[in-house]
Amino acid sequence: MNLVTIDEARAHLRIDGDIDDAWLSSAIPAISQAVLLWLKDEARAYQPEIDSNGDVAVDSNDEPVLMVRPIVRMATLVELATLYRYREGEGNTGVPQHWGHGYTLSVGATALLTPLRKSTVV
Repeated sequence: MNLVTIDEARAHLRIDGDIDDAWLSSAIPAISQAVLLWLKDEARAYQPEIDSNGDVAVDSNDEPVLMVRPIVRMATLVELATLYRYREGEGNTGVPQHWGHGYTLSVGATALLTPLRKSTVV
């Protein structure tokens, strides 16, 4: 599942028109998947949608309607912007080695997502 839309990506990247839509169509699913894998628990990317009465919105099966958490959406856009700017990986955007292993996203995305990441310390 894509965590952001092409329109959200265009707005964040300040792209007018559809000139980069082919790249965005490939990058958005890949980055969405990378974010979800980094969290180690896909459910952490979502939260219940709240209706106009302040109640949890439900679908026709009385199941909660889920939406992408704003912090996850922003982290996805930050990662997208990093890869858009440094398409060949030439930017020094990686997490410092002394932070440990498993940080495959940029510093900005990692900083936003860290509170949501499922711990694997046993």
